[in-house]
Amino acid sequence: MSILYAIKKKPRGLPVIPWLVVPLLGLFFLVYPVQVVLGGSPTRAEALFALGGAGLFAAVFLWLMWSNEPVRLSSAGRAGEFRVRAAIAFLAVLAGVMSYALGQEWRMLFFYHINVAAGIMLPKRDAYVTIAAITILTLVAGAFTGFWWLAAPALALGLWSTTFVGQVATVAQLRAAREELARLAVSEERLRFARDLHDLLGHSLSLITLKSELAGRLLPDTPANERVANELRDLEGVARGALKEVREAVSGYRRLSLDEELAGACAMLEAAGISCRARKEIETLPGDTEGILTWAVREGATNVVRHSRAKGCEIRLIQDGDLIRAEVKDDGHGPSGAGSGTGGNGLAGLAERVRASGGHFEAGPLPGGGFRLRADLPLRRGVREKDGERVPARANRRAREEGGEA
Repeated sequence: MSILYAIKKKPRGLPVIPWLVVPLLGLFFLVYPVQVVLGGSPTRAEALFALGGAGLFAAVFLWLMWSNEPVRLSSAGRAGEFRVRAAIAFLAVLAGVMSYALGQEWRMLFFYHINVAAGIMLPKRDAYVTIAAITILTLVAGAFTGFWWLAAPALALGLWSTTFVGQVATVAQLRAAREELARLAVSEERLRFARDLHDLLGHSLSLITLKSELAGRLLPDTPANERVANELRDLEGVARGALKEVREAVSGYRRLSLDEELAGACAMLEAAGISCRARKEIETLPGDTEGILTWAVREGATNVVRHSRAKGCEIRLIQDGDLIRAEVKDDGHGPSGAGSGTGGNGLAGLAERVRASGGHFEAGPLPGGGFRLRADLPLRRGVREKDGERVPARANRRAREEGGEA
């Protein structure tokens, strides 16, 4: 693996210099036990075993540190966590075998390499357990060789690596929070601009329309005033058209954007330490449908962060025949009472909007574990079925207006 390739594939959030220097420093510490073996007139088998074992250890160590993300910064989910744990376990077993076969000098692989790898790559609790075990092992082994004092630097090195990743994770969370605040500030500014546009320009155009209509009515109906009446009618038409355009512009500014909400939901989940996979396979949608789907994504992501204690979440926006489906699924347990219909006001309000639009809503735990929120909306709506009768979906307008005000 080249240095340029390693930099290109660097796990997100880790500073470049420490991320490169720490593994390279590990290669420097690996030279000492190899030199001890080769300098002691070893057999050919011992020399090959020392060189081959050291090379394999170095390759796995560099692969672990340069091609994987720390679990606390990772979005790869359980597969990535298992890969990290398996690599560290392999390094520990290999170091133990080489220490037993070639001498106590190889115990320093625990002192630095496994200590640092565990502190950086593992979750905080597991990292502390591994560091404590290495410290105790160093202390016990040092009691027989006179190097018991190495337990103190081993503990310090492990705690430093754990603290380093904790600081990186904190910075990443602060950066994600800052981006989310910036996004919310832009959304708030758009809403403020829409309100001002509606209140000021909309009011003025409404007044112009009313005055021109009133002037046309008060104008005496004479041949001499016919041209003036036509001009007033044209003025009224222009004012009404401008008022309609202003209202459409305001609706566009206030409408919830599905793409923006999906990106914001993923950012929020990642900032909370929950890996997120998003899939969107739908394009242009009616404004009311997009508003309800956006609300479903927002409510689903919020529930995952607040209640689920999940490690992974999947958001899907797909078209299934004549239905548009929004699905938010996680591997946690979801909000209490959601499966029995006694969930929070957010789920209840979302269920009302979906059903008022002629769709189907469900939220509850999955049989194999996890929680799922799903909203199905018809692609074309004007009427909906109820008790075998076709009735107008009057609540559709209300749901759309509430979605625009949110």
